[in-house]
Order: sequence, then structure tokens, then C-alpha cells
Amino acid sequence: MMEKEQRKRHPEKGMHGYFSWEKKKRIAIVILMYGIVLLIYFTGIFRYHTRKNMFTLIAILGILPAAKWTVSMIMALLQKPFSREAYEATETIAGNLVRGYELCVTAEEGRLALDAVVVCGSFVAAYTSANRGLFEFMQKHIAKILSSNGLYGMNVHIFLNLDQYRDRIRALAQDPDKYRANLKHAADAVHEGETRDEAVMRVIRNISV
Repeated sequence: MMEKEQRKRHPEKGMHGYFSWEKKKRIAIVILMYGIVLLIYFTGIFRYHTRKNMFTLIAILGILPAAKWTVSMIMALLQKPFSREAYEATETIAGNLVRGYELCVTAEEGRLALDAVVVCGSFVAAYTSANRGLFEFMQKHIAKILSSNGLYGMNVHIFLNLDQYRDRIRALAQDPDKYRANLKHAADAVHEGETRDEAVMRVIRNISV
């Protein structure tokens, strides 16, 4: 029963298919919100036969959240399709390692879409199909954010070559305990039961759109 419910659930951030779902969802929300604004506006005109009424004011105020969602929709639409090959490679090789997909990491200096991310101990291996971007900066940025969240000594590597990414996660999956040795982590009350690897992935999800 639970398996059927999980299949029906929409993809959440960090899951494969997340941005395809988000594009559809945000388009639907924008259409609905502008539809409500127009309905309120024309209801006022129909009732009072003039634009100078309270309904017009309400419609104008409704434009603000609609505009905010429009920006959100545009950001989702700008995302290029993520690599199905990277997803399949990760699922095949990573085994029980913590992993995530379709994560667009943001910073004041820019953003970078990561097709797949695997976490094991002090290592984060990510693959991006992007042709250009702030690759070295984002590696340091992610490591810095993790450190500021108490996850020290993380080695973050963003691979531009899928074969090299495969080799890296294969090495991590073969002997994960080797990369987790001597790493201490105590989950707080909010994230009780969370492993260190899961905490790393949670932080990366949090800095992604």
C-alpha cells in the first residue's frame, strides 16, 4: 500500500523529475492567480460599471503575489532538461549511498544546475551537464555552506565528464565505511535519526531552488 502511495506522490526537491513537475505546477498556479485577479476586476466593473471601486483595488493587490509566482515560473522554465543518463548511472552504481537529482544550487554570484549528487562521508560527488558555469566557485561555495552548518571537512567535486563521475561514485559505493571513518555527527531534535550523509544532502537541497 505504501509503495503505491509513494508512486503517486509528486517528485520533491532532490528527486528525479522534480523540475518537470515544478514547471507544470508553477504554470498552473500562475494561470489560476491571474485568473482570480481578472475575475475580481471584471466583477467590480460588472457590479459598479466603473473601474473606480474596491474590487479594482483588491485586483491590483492580487497582482503582487501573482508577479512573484511569475518570476518563480520563469526560473523553472529556464531549467534545461537534466541528464537521464546521469540519473540511471547513479541509480545503478550508487547502491545505498545518499543521492539527489535536479538540484540548482544558488549563490549571489550565480547558480549551477547539478544533474546528480552523491554523498558519502566527507565526499560530495556531483555531475553537471552544463556547458559553462562557476564550477570551481560552486565547489567552494557548497563546502563553505556545509561547514557553516557544522559539517566540516567536506570535499566537493563537480564533474563535467560523466565517465569520471561514474568512476568516482563507483569507488565510494565499493567501500563507503572507508570514507565515513572518524566522522562524528549528532542529529539535533528537529532532524532526529538523520545520518551525517543525509544532513549534507539536506543542506544542499536547502541552497537549491
